[in-house]
Parts: sequence; structure tokens; C-alpha cells
Amino acid sequence: MATRKKTLKYYLDLNWSYTIEQEKYRGKTYYIIRVNELPGVCTDADSIAEGMENIKTAIKASIKLYMKHGELVPEPIDKKKFKGNIAYRTSSERHYQLAKIALRKNTSLSKTLDLIVDTGIDRLQHNARK
Repeated sequence: MATRKKTLKYYLDLNWSYTIEQEKYRGKTYYIIRVNELPGVCTDADSIAEGMENIKTAIKASIKLYMKHGELVPEPIDKKKFKGNIAYRTSSERHYQLAKIALRKNTSLSKTLDLIVDTGIDRLQHNARK
């Protein structure tokens, strides 16, 4: 079965995700908008609406550059593809430590893993914003 070549329009129509930060400089507020899936692609503007229009131009230019150089364009992850099941292997010692924490918190091992993962995700996201 032949695969269809992905076009610029295909990429532009993807559901990109953004990080928007509000900054102040010399008393003026502006917004920095980054495309999470495209490293280095960002813009700034006086309003979010203006920034969202500007970022479309930056996305298009970035995708064209990827395509020109024959590089794989990073694509957003489709959230609907994830069902919440993860096969996770670890050492017997870590398994034992997690089971002790779950017992102490009177919760399941799965809920304990979720708590630990959530804490780690929060920490990573906080550090990425610095």
C-alpha cells in the first residue's frame, strides 16, 4: 500500500499546541507564543490574537524549511490515540518501594504511580518555564 506524501496544507491543518506567556517590559505587556511541537518556533505580540496570527506565519515558514531540507516535520500527538494503558517494567526494589508507599497512603499501586508521575510532570513543566 502506497503512503500519501504529506503536503504543506496537511501540516498547516494539524492541531498544533501552544504555550503562551505574558511578559512585561518597560511597563508594556506583551505575549510570547511558542509552538510546543516545533522547537524554536515562537513569536511575540501586543495581544494573544495578534500573536496567534503571527505564529501561523512562523509555523508555515518552519514547515517549508523542514520540507526543503527533506527532514521529518514533528507532528502534534493525537490525544485520542491514548487509552491510559502503559506497560511499565522496573526493578524488584523499585516495585517494593512503590508498594510500600501505596500501602502507607492506603491507595492502589496505579494511583500511587499516577501521583508520582504527576509530581514529576509538574516539576519538569515548572523547570521548563524558567
